[in-house]
Amino acid sequence: MNKKQLWWAVVGAAVLLLALIIAIVSDKETPETTIEKPALIETPIENEATETSDKPKRTEEHDKEQPKMNEIENDVIEPDESKKEHTTKPATRPSNTVSDENSTQPTTTAPKPTEPEKQLNPSTMTSMTDGTYEVGTDIEPGEYLVFSNGVTLLENTTDQSGNPDSIVFNVALDGRSHTYVTVRQGEYFTLKGGEMYPVASAPSIKPANGIYKDGQYKVGTDIPAGTYTLLVEDQSDIGFYEISKNSRQDMMDLLVSDVVEGETSINITDGQYLTIRNAYLKVQ
Repeated sequence: MNKKQLWWAVVGAAVLLLALIIAIVSDKETPETTIEKPALIETPIENEATETSDKPKRTEEHDKEQPKMNEIENDVIEPDESKKEHTTKPATRPSNTVSDENSTQPTTTAPKPTEPEKQLNPSTMTSMTDGTYEVGTDIEPGEYLVFSNGVTLLENTTDQSGNPDSIVFNVALDGRSHTYVTVRQGEYFTLKGGEMYPVASAPSIKPANGIYKDGQYKVGTDIPAGTYTLLVEDQSDIGFYEISKNSRQDMMDLLVSDVVEGETSINITDGQYLTIRNAYLKVQ
């Protein structure tokens, strides 16, 4: 064996020795690590054990405290029940009063309904004032005498539609004049600013001094039939007169319609109606 071979043999032996030393060192370190690992594992186990050991204690303490809590709850509940009893007692009192009221109701006698008072027919009253009257319902058909208190408007229609074709007549009175009107069944008569009377109960319109001025007069009732002279109070003024067959205030029923200038002679017969405006005549 030469020196070179010897050298390599020594190197190889050294390497083997070094490897052996490393192996031994590594074997010593592994047990320490294995021992430390269980130590780390044991600590949570101990904690779990302590926690599990504490649970029975807590349950025992909870069981001991539970009766106390039950006793406290019973003590608290009992006043509530007493309060409920107190609160429910007044609630039963109104029911007793209601039953008492119900029991007394049959004994009370209900008042008999009063019959509505019968309204008088306006035609039977002394006079009628402003308003619209349905003929046959509010007033009776027939003839009426209307007195003006200043400015009076009269309108008679066949219905209340407002159609001009339904108008039977329109009359305007001024001053202290008066006029007759005749209304028929189903018509509507409107009076504004005056008083109206059935002819049977109307005041007399005969002048005490025999001088007939503004107004309408029924010949044979208010004024005798005959020939008269109409005059105007102011010679510079113009009067007006009409003679009609009836008091329907229809233009078709007019016999004469003329003006009065100075002196105007007229002839009237029984049953006719004489209307004078801004003129007068005197009955001897």
